[in-house]
Amino acid sequence: MCKHMDQRICIKFCFKLGKTGTLTYEMMKTVFGDKAMSRARVFEWFRRFKEGRQSMNSDRRSGRPSTSRNEDKITQVKTVVHSDRRLRYTNTFGALFLKNII
Repeated sequence: MCKHMDQRICIKFCFKLGKTGTLTYEMMKTVFGDKAMSRARVFEWFRRFKEGRQSMNSDRRSGRPSTSRNEDKITQVKTVVHSDRRLRYTNTFGALFLKNII
């Protein structure tokens, strides 16, 4: 779960209660303190809920997908680590990734 999901849930709750964005932001500052979302971010989520959005998940971002963290790489790392727990980081890195370059 993302780090701001609980705050988005609070924003949606306040929105459904008919609270204003300003009041919601003030309550968020009281509850979450320095960890609260910015005022602009609270208003952005308010706008999204007003437009009919139901999901509180972040939108997908454009750009190159991550190739370093996938199920295949995770399995490879687990296999190497479980085979010899005394391996150093450099040995593990070499065993997993340098063979793909050559």
